[in-house]
Amino acid sequence: MTLPAGVAVERSPRVSRRVVTPLIVLMLTALGAVAGVVFIARSTSLSSTQRTYYVSAHGDDRADGRSTARPWRTLDRISAQILRPGDRVLLAGGELFAGQLRVDSEDAGDREQPVVIASYGSGQAILEVSNQPVVEVYNTGGVTIQDLVVDGRSSGSVDGISVYNDLPERRRLVGVTIERVDVSGCKNGLAIGSAAHASGFDDVSVRDSSFHDNLIAGLATYGPDFDADAPVYANSNVNVSGVTAYRNTGDPTAVVNTGNGIVLGSVETGRVDRSTAYGNGTRSSAQEGPIGIWTYDSTGVVIENNLSYGNRSSGADGGGFGLDLNVSDSVLQYNLSYDNDGSGLLLYGVASNRAHARNVVRFNISSNDSRRGEFHGGISVLGGLAGGAQSGGIVGDQIYQNTVVMASGVDGFLPPVVRISDALDGVVFRNNIFISLGAGPLLISVNSTDKGAMLWGNNYFGASDQSKIVWEGTEFESLSGWRAATGQEILVEESVGSDVDPELMDPVSPTDVTAADQITSAVGFLFRPGSPMIGAGLPLAGMDPGTLDYFGVPLAANRIDNGASHFSEE
Repeated sequence: MTLPAGVAVERSPRVSRRVVTPLIVLMLTALGAVAGVVFIARSTSLSSTQRTYYVSAHGDDRADGRSTARPWRTLDRISAQILRPGDRVLLAGGELFAGQLRVDSEDAGDREQPVVIASYGSGQAILEVSNQPVVEVYNTGGVTIQDLVVDGRSSGSVDGISVYNDLPERRRLVGVTIERVDVSGCKNGLAIGSAAHASGFDDVSVRDSSFHDNLIAGLATYGPDFDADAPVYANSNVNVSGVTAYRNTGDPTAVVNTGNGIVLGSVETGRVDRSTAYGNGTRSSAQEGPIGIWTYDSTGVVIENNLSYGNRSSGADGGGFGLDLNVSDSVLQYNLSYDNDGSGLLLYGVASNRAHARNVVRFNISSNDSRRGEFHGGISVLGGLAGGAQSGGIVGDQIYQNTVVMASGVDGFLPPVVRISDALDGVVFRNNIFISLGAGPLLISVNSTDKGAMLWGNNYFGASDQSKIVWEGTEFESLSGWRAATGQEILVEESVGSDVDPELMDPVSPTDVTAADQITSAVGFLFRPGSPMIGAGLPLAGMDPGTLDYFGVPLAANRIDNGASHFSEE
């Protein structure tokens, strides 16, 4: 994984809107109505009160715009107006607008009194994208954008909504909210970030919105290139909630990954929750692929209570969730991934830079992922694909209490349930359930170093006798044989781990689950009464055990079960 192609730095020239703006209008003269051009200077009102401006396709840019009876007509007229904190711009619902609505450093700026851009009347206003983002927030904060439809007409040439900061003084701008918008047919549906060092945005909220049928990504945040020796992040306190990202296709001509759903890049403290990504990446053909929901070059990101399914790639990846390059102190929990071309849960680092570190992956379910190919597993932990005798690509990640079920892939592929390889350092797997319903390997380890990965208390169940553990090129047909040869699944000189049927209710892909608010209905991954996994888990020494399982069941204080589910009689 690398920075998604196209999220950064194709910027249009910045011209102060204090320069007059030409508007084609009807000029009324003493001789009659004459078509012409009026130049309207960027204006501000002498009034100190907060104002509401109305815009209608049937309006008149010569009006004052202060009522539904006297609305403005164009987005350009809005852009020519200096918008003070607390001002509102309301566009007529159901009507179509072209051009660009731009809010810049002369506007807004107060997160406590944001400038609000929204719709009025019946339905949502429709903003048509042409050769520039139809809504652009540039070098300012304190802006709320809500209840709009952005239609890129499937051109994929420019972003739909752009939020961008290139101030030179390394300052984050505060307070941007995007809610209840629908953005399609663009390059990126929504792009937020900066190419400037340590400049970006703080207190960003994107919620209850859809980003679909875009080219590069549905939603992306980004920043400048990452320096592992002196990490800085463009954006902070980024929260994405209730977002659906689907059919963001990818660019078949790109050599880097495209076709992502939701991707947080260059974020210091963020969250993605109750969001859904599906059907993304169908046209991606690069050798690094897209993922439904993921983060890179970030720290302190929590990805939880989400659904990612049916994501595709004709090149590489096409997975469900990912903690990618240079991610630290982040959490992937309570998520459901199924039927993706790539890994359900991917951890990926850069060999030896030690910037991917101390992440937690727990209480997730992956079902029938890595369906197209035999490289990735349902869980893939890859420290940089740099070969043996290295460490530092992934440092100290903890992977526990997950349930991963792998069936045979398409076209006869037999993907592993788990794949670990290259440049790992102190990665711990504990109390997971790994199931192979086909004949694919339960675990593949390649180029592992001593103490690179440690597996304790996990369950490895193969429904077929052909499901093996492959460790550094050697196949093991039994847990006991692998344990004796490698020292894995031995803790304080005691043999741990198991290879019994965990007796789940019906662990097949929950294809009837299609939205994040349905993920706890995947009841096929609950235990049957009497399952040998009930109470089989090891104490989670040095780990946060959590308080709830995947299904929201409170965890018993005196019992640890394996996998993402905690058995309850209720």
